[in-house]
Amino acid sequence: PSDWGYPKHRDTDSRRARIDGNAIAGGRVGLSVANTRRLIVVNNSFTGVDSAYRFADTSDVRVDSNVVNDAKAPALGERCAEMPSRAPEFARVASDVGGTTRELPSSPLAKRDRSAMIVDEWGPYDWRTPKLWPIDSTRAVPLRLAVIGPEGRWTTVSRRGIAALSATSGRMNDTLIVTPRADSAGDWELTLKYEGAGALAPVRFSYGHFEPAQQWQVKFFAWSDSADPRRKPEAFIGLLHGTPMLTAVAPRLDYVWYRPKIAALPQAKWALEATTVITLAPGTYTLRTISDDGVRVWVDSALAIDDWTPHESVVDVAPLSAGRHELRVRYYQVDGWTELRLDVVRGVQRAGGSPGPH
Repeated sequence: PSDWGYPKHRDTDSRRARIDGNAIAGGRVGLSVANTRRLIVVNNSFTGVDSAYRFADTSDVRVDSNVVNDAKAPALGERCAEMPSRAPEFARVASDVGGTTRELPSSPLAKRDRSAMIVDEWGPYDWRTPKLWPIDSTRAVPLRLAVIGPEGRWTTVSRRGIAALSATSGRMNDTLIVTPRADSAGDWELTLKYEGAGALAPVRFSYGHFEPAQQWQVKFFAWSDSADPRRKPEAFIGLLHGTPMLTAVAPRLDYVWYRPKIAALPQAKWALEATTVITLAPGTYTLRTISDDGVRVWVDSALAIDDWTPHESVVDVAPLSAGRHELRVRYYQVDGWTELRLDVVRGVQRAGGSPGPH
């Protein structure tokens, strides 16, 4: 998301990638690329795919010498067995003049398995500072947190809204189990202190969960070209005033999929309208949506987020004051990837998107 700290301070554009010599088998789409420039796709084989390529918001692409659904292509396992363990260009880099191969620079972290690969709001985590990281879904109760970072010990400094902890001190790389209080399941925080043997000074680190209670009344609709939200806005609003194809009550708006996870919904050309009431304690808040294709959000009948033109996954925000608020969301899906998520977060966040006319 564009409002995370990492892309604010670093160049994260995707460009000049080369996808060369791969065997891709099975799946509806062999290669899906978005938001990329100057891409080269060459010498790949695609077997048993409905579509070899899908490019979105991608420019300057060269596609050459690829084989799609070739019945003579070897099985994927056979093809992988034939591939060299190290590409020639990397083998040259790793070889001495005398011809003997030396190991590429490495570190103990590089030898860990995939579970060591963690990306937070600032980018790839480097394991140099302590961190609390959820092992399961962040909404699990009780919640397991991994206490990760350099070697050392940790102790509990403070806790808010927590009924029980599995431990109050221990060593790094422990697993800590947090049970929130029943009346604070959506608003709690834990702070620990790290002390290590190295040069890193004692430091505090924390983890919290904030999700105000809400109950959404959701109505789902299927639309056709005669009520296309992009071209026939009045007919689309008329559709929303009619009988929905499906209704639901949900604790949050969080719909992310390629194939619908709700059996009654079509994959393309559907929409929803959802309403709820939330109450926020004194403080500063931000209303945030992540959407693909189009979304509008009203707060107390005032249009706060208006991103109605079809788009790839986009973060939109609007300020939200404390107190009681009525929220209304309209969203439509054209085809392909589905994404709609709405969050209320503490503090001020900034991202693209802006309110439109009422």
